[in-house]
Amino acid sequence: MRKLLTIGLVLAIVAGTSFGLEVGGSTSAAYAGNADEKMIMIDQEIDIDLDALHFDVDGGLDFLLPENERAWDYEIGAAYTISIFTFGATVGGDKDVKLGDVAAYADIVYENVGADIDFLFSADSAKDGFQGAEFSAFCNPEPFEFRVGYMMKSGAVDANTPEALTDGGFYAKAKYSY
Repeated sequence: MRKLLTIGLVLAIVAGTSFGLEVGGSTSAAYAGNADEKMIMIDQEIDIDLDALHFDVDGGLDFLLPENERAWDYEIGAAYTISIFTFGATVGGDKDVKLGDVAAYADIVYENVGADIDFLFSADSAKDGFQGAEFSAFCNPEPFEFRVGYMMKSGAVDANTPEALTDGGFYAKAKYSY
């Protein structure tokens, strides 16, 4: 009888537990530039959300101007949301360094506006460990997102910009999610 009661209690707890699963994605196009560099970036992302836990896989094609050079990159990330704050991390690489970047970030979002700060570290032994920081603000009138930001220090990049400007600088981005 005790085992039956324990099993019944466990089933009651499990039956009362619910969770939400969402799968989606996004396609974005971005332009970034400074006095010496200009680039166009096209990015595809697949997102999986399980309540407050978020996972994403991201791949992109970059067109460096005026050299007309093409490159690819990827990112895999996870994040956790508590109220209006989100904390997360990503790992990524590109055609030259398969595992090159590790980023940590914190976002604050209220309704459809927000700001974030991101820190980039290198997993590439040929680079310094700390690669820089990025600050940005955004407006998200779904299904669109508009973002402006500034990349501080050479190489600073995160999930908000698919690729970095060598000398850092300002950027603008428009994104359509579905």
